[in-house]
Amino acid sequence: MKKFSAKVVVKMKPNIKDVKGLTLKRAVESFIPIENLSCNVGGYYFFKFSANNEIEALKTVEKIAREILSNEVIETYEIRTLEEIYE
Repeated sequence: MKKFSAKVVVKMKPNIKDVKGLTLKRAVESFIPIENLSCNVGGYYFFKFSANNEIEALKTVEKIAREILSNEVIETYEIRTLEEIYE
């Protein structure tokens, strides 16, 4: 088996109110003067795992992102990186 690493980003869909992002925006604006600030809150997830090949690895990461990491009603996910690693 080959070893892979992956990075997945999960964030709110554009049409969903990002309450955490708004809270962060208010906190930053109350702390320092800043213009045209927008804040979005999401999560980065990093994985290292084994798979037979890159296609299997991609399917594994997609399944994790879709079924565990994100709520498809209000969030989107993006697999930022998927690469074979040599340890």
